[in-house]
Amino acid sequence: MQKEEKKEVVKKLRELFSSRDEFFSYLDSKVSKIPNTDVLDFGDDKELKEIYAKFYSYDYSIRKLLPYLYKAYEIKI
Repeated sequence: MQKEEKKEVVKKLRELFSSRDEFFSYLDSKVSKIPNTDVLDFGDDKELKEIYAKFYSYDYSIRKLLPYLYKAYEIKI
């Protein structure tokens, strides 16, 4: 493995995490939380709930891959 390849992978991971943070910030601005919790309150908004469910599924799949990427490219974050 070359150092440049590792740098590129780290760069792409940082971009991924940044995009993820942007999504959650956007979601926080659009959806209130149940008082005294960090739980999102979608109420009767089924469309928003579906969007969140799809994103969460995607996000979970990515997070399951991360340990393998870290190991393969010897990344310590």
